[in-house]
Amino acid sequence: MGVINFIKANCKNCYKCIRHCPVKAIRLTDHQAQIVEELCIGCGNCFRVCPQNAKHVASDVETIKGWLAREQVVLSLAPAFPAAFDVADPFKIVGALRQLGFGIIQETAAGAEAVSACYREDYYSDKRHVITTSCPTVNHMVTRYYPKAVPYLSPTVSPMIAHGKILRKAWPGAKVVFAGPCISKKMEVLEDEVKGVVDAVLTFDELALWFKEAGIDVKTAEPADFDGDACDVARFYPLAGGIEKSSLEGAAGDRHVIKIDGIENCQSFLSDIDRLEGRYWAELNACASGCVNGPGNTLCPLVRYERAERVKDYIAKTPRQSAQPPEGDFRRTFTAQPEDLLAGVPEEAIEAILHQTGKFSPRDELNCGTCGYDSCREKAAAVYHGMAELDMCLPFMRNRNEAISNLIIASTPNAIAVLDENYNILDFNTAAENFFKVARADVLNKNFVKVFDYNPFEKLKNSGENSYSGRGFYARGNLHFMEILTYLPGQKMYMGIFVDISREIKKEKMYRKMQDETLEMAQKVIDKQMRVAHEIAELLGETTAETKVTLTRLQKVVGTGEEAF
Repeated sequence: MGVINFIKANCKNCYKCIRHCPVKAIRLTDHQAQIVEELCIGCGNCFRVCPQNAKHVASDVETIKGWLAREQVVLSLAPAFPAAFDVADPFKIVGALRQLGFGIIQETAAGAEAVSACYREDYYSDKRHVITTSCPTVNHMVTRYYPKAVPYLSPTVSPMIAHGKILRKAWPGAKVVFAGPCISKKMEVLEDEVKGVVDAVLTFDELALWFKEAGIDVKTAEPADFDGDACDVARFYPLAGGIEKSSLEGAAGDRHVIKIDGIENCQSFLSDIDRLEGRYWAELNACASGCVNGPGNTLCPLVRYERAERVKDYIAKTPRQSAQPPEGDFRRTFTAQPEDLLAGVPEEAIEAILHQTGKFSPRDELNCGTCGYDSCREKAAAVYHGMAELDMCLPFMRNRNEAISNLIIASTPNAIAVLDENYNILDFNTAAENFFKVARADVLNKNFVKVFDYNPFEKLKNSGENSYSGRGFYARGNLHFMEILTYLPGQKMYMGIFVDISREIKKEKMYRKMQDETLEMAQKVIDKQMRVAHEIAELLGETTAETKVTLTRLQKVVGTGEEAF
């Protein structure tokens, strides 16, 4: 996955990370954001703003635990450490680190003393401009996105690398670990020119989680001292202007000295650097107010300005020792590796992609930035390079969805009315016009209940549910319908869909009438049959009696020979 990236399961396609990425080093594929390592400058902005906390930073914690169990480990602690934990005594942090198992702990500021000496030399050099190189994010940004400014980079390693070299010389064979507030340090140690100087990098956030896991409370830890080399003004490095204070106190010359912090301010300066008149020495830091607010120090409860004050208090209360810059080679080179998102994209390809999102003229290019890119053309170039997807364009998707919605609403034979929470009509389709026998223009924004003297939506309130379906009757129009009523609490709107069933009701009534008439006719037939049967029964009874009398008389005559009379 690389040094830094996003957790796939948590990405929600909000594009906030792309909007805040100063170099657009994020690829969106199948609605999943991924950091492109070769474009990333490690500023951590995407992690700061991610609403889902969908970040992944490669961790060396488990590896370091293994080293502590079986070999010597030397820790270089960044001078921003007093701003990493809310403790009154910063030396408690050193004590807590010793509880984790770190036996040798030094301040990275010792390496910064050597770097400051190099920066002072550069100040008096023939270079037109000098850009400090303690911030790896700035170095990555210059080499990749401002290649014309590469010659101005001071050919000097960062304090971390300088201190790493010092520690390796003092403890050959030991593992060297750096702890600080910066994520991009994890990228820096992998660069070819300095690879192997520092074996592992910890962020302050990783330390906080490690302390918690180990059951170590920094606030109650026993204070402990650092080992070894003295530090002087280089402890100011993590503060905005601290590099200048550590490097150029008492320096004389015709150079303009400026201090720039914050990634956008750095970009603005780099864009205009060749337009500057005179010679400049520039301290650039990607993080606002300096390293104390680095993206690897997000768990600290101290607010931005408190952090700077904690570092200042530590410096004021800790005796400063005059330190001679350590001997060694602390120079390096930087090579331009230009990256340009718009480079090599044919104009016809840009136009074709713009057309796919409904942009056929410059007027259609809103450049709203909701997709994360500063312009529609830049986003089109990102699509061409496989960095972005067409449906990231919110205005395009909204217009398309509205068109589809409008088509469905306009073409459906069912009446649809959309109301606000006060029953004012927001939308009214053609079928509703025909159904209620009114023109849309005449009822729009008017109260549904007052216009039609009918309020089916009361059924929702009475039921306590957000949806209802059943039969309804509109007395004024003598209309029967099936009604599907919905309340959208998020939008505070009502929607009613009315399906005309008047014809079905009429057929139903006719069928019932036919049933009733048929039943009535059947009953009449039954009654008549009963009456006929009764009459037949009476006739049969009379004839039977007469037959019986006649046969009896005949029997007497035949039997006695006498007359039955």
